[in-house]
Amino acid sequence: MDALLTLSSKGQLVIPARLRKLLGLQPGDRLALSIEPDGLRLTPQTMGKTSTARELIGCSGYAGPPVPLERMDPALYAERPQL
Repeated sequence: MDALLTLSSKGQLVIPARLRKLLGLQPGDRLALSIEPDGLRLTPQTMGKTSTARELIGCSGYAGPPVPLERMDPALYAERPQL
């Protein structure tokens, strides 16, 4: 056993700080609860798992104006050799 957790009157469990640090858990992280034959399993759900392309919008951190597809072709902006 790694830790003993107590269920609060609000139905909340507190994961000890040393385990949160070891697992890299941060406030707001989501955990999936699975019922197993021998008990319960908590599995951290990483943000890297997306189900739609729409969820990826803004993930690069680009904060500039929208760029039309026509301007995204890198060949248009490559340096041309001098003749």
